[in-house]
Amino acid sequence: MVNKDNPQNVVFRVLDAVPGQLWYLLGIGSIIASLIFQVSGRENWADFVGKWPPTFFAIGLYHKLVRPGQENAMGALHQTASRAEDVAQKLGA
Repeated sequence: MVNKDNPQNVVFRVLDAVPGQLWYLLGIGSIIASLIFQVSGRENWADFVGKWPPTFFAIGLYHKLVRPGQENAMGALHQTASRAEDVAQKLGA
């Protein structure tokens, strides 16, 4: 039996709710922000923000490797549900 209140399951549900491509965009954005901080002379901020990309990329890889096709599966599920609703409305009308 799966415990839905398990903290690990809560984290997985939150991460699955975010589109996988967003993590890659956040990684690239933090690299650019780190570069901007470095050029503007804020080395401490550049170092701080420059440590974020590996985390964002790792979460993005999680979506690709551990949960393959999760986004496509959800899209297919929504399409199937809307088709079922259409059929139900046609049969009921």
